[in-house]
Amino acid sequence: MQQASYQQLKESLECYFTIDEQEYLFHVLLSWIGDSSKVIFWFNNEEIPAFGNVSALSVCASGNSKQFVDYIKSRALGGYA
Repeated sequence: MQQASYQQLKESLECYFTIDEQEYLFHVLLSWIGDSSKVIFWFNNEEIPAFGNVSALSVCASGNSKQFVDYIKSRALGGYA
C-alpha cells in the first residue's frame, strides 16, 4: 500500500469516526477492496443502495457515521446491501 494513499484514507476517515471505528474500517474495507486508493474512491463515489444511492462520504457528512459503521459490520457478517 502506498504511504500517500494510506495517509489520504486515514485523513478521509478520521473526521467522521472514532479511532476504534477507523481501525475497524481500515481493516474491513482494505480486505474487501484491496488498495487504499480504491477504498478512497469507493468511499467518495460508490452509491450505496441501503442509504438511498448516496456515497459513504455523503452518508457520513450528513451525520450518519454510526449508521455507516453498523452497515459495514452487517455486511462483514454476511448481511445484504
